[in-house]
Amino acid sequence: MAAEKKKADKKTEKKPVKKVAASAKKPVKKSAKNVATVGDVTVNVPKGGQVIKFFNLVPAMPTVSGPGDWKFTEVGSTVDISTLTVRFELNPSAIEREFERAILVIKMQPNPSTNGTWRFALSGVATDAADSDPSNDIALEIIDNGFTMLVYVHVLENSEEAIPFGFVASFTNAATGAVSIYESQDPTIYPRRP
Repeated sequence: MAAEKKKADKKTEKKPVKKVAASAKKPVKKSAKNVATVGDVTVNVPKGGQVIKFFNLVPAMPTVSGPGDWKFTEVGSTVDISTLTVRFELNPSAIEREFERAILVIKMQPNPSTNGTWRFALSGVATDAADSDPSNDIALEIIDNGFTMLVYVHVLENSEEAIPFGFVASFTNAATGAVSIYESQDPTIYPRRP
């Protein structure tokens, strides 16, 4: 009987512990559903290698209070990217350094709230300063009739840069045929080899 009582006491001791652990997990799951609307993304380039990442861009018309809220996201995500870090490994050989790069494929997505067509325009981006990329770490190419931009990121020196820029896109009004050019307010790209 004493042995049965000890087993019963052990069982009652374990049940509250399990309940506390289970209840502690529930808020974590709920908070995971509340995903942030603005985020930072890091693309890691392997030593001597290359990586390709895909992104979507949904442009927006300006509002009365300011520029439109453009959505720059990873494919399959709804988190709006404000900062994109492209990180390269330290101490590659000279030949590895030559081949290392990140290719960012940015696809223009139609905005359902506008009656027209968006395409990348001019060079696709506008930087904040005249020489925002002094190391020439970023090269751009617009393809697919203006619907896709390829961003090639290289870091040839042991350096870190912050390159703030806005996407530049044209909007062709479907009703009037008028074309206007707009610029987003972000993101910032950080090519670095820390």
